[in-house]
Amino acid sequence: MALKFRKDPDFAVHNRLANNTAARDLSIMVAQIEAMASAKGDAARDEADCYVVAKSKGYDVKALKRLVRERRMDADKLREEMATLDLYKQLIGMA
Repeated sequence: MALKFRKDPDFAVHNRLANNTAARDLSIMVAQIEAMASAKGDAARDEADCYVVAKSKGYDVKALKRLVRERRMDADKLREEMATLDLYKQLIGMA
């Protein structure tokens, strides 16, 4: 699909160059997105493999995943979440 431009013969070369540039840009962007998606998939498989190894060594995978999630969080946000969790535990008699 070509971009829509004025149908003026004086702009024919400009229109063709603009279409070629847009096609080249899109092609590059699509290739970059595909490469990133592939890398993301590879990283996810590598992460899953790490959890399999951890499990085979006797580690609790659920606890590891929570630890990783908490380490990614902002320290203040984590403290707030933990304080709220502690409060809720107290309110239902778990603490």
